Amino acid sequence: AFGKMAERLVDYIIEKSADDRLQVTHQTIANDLGTSREVISRLLKDFERQGRVSLSRNLITITGDL
Repeated sequence: AFGKMAERLVDYIIEKSADDRLQVTHQTIANDLGTSREVISRLLKDFERQGRVSLSRNLITITGDL
């Protein structure tokens, strides 16, 4: 069910990041992609578990293949 949104989130992170870092809130991403913050947070947590990103407050760091 989240497949398409996951792809859109990956594209968003790649497009907006500089030096593999993106300083943004989950709410801002959700607003930009037209979804809820909860969906974005869940997907980012999945990406983190897979070793694709590292999450800290208002910062997403790309650590693997997106």
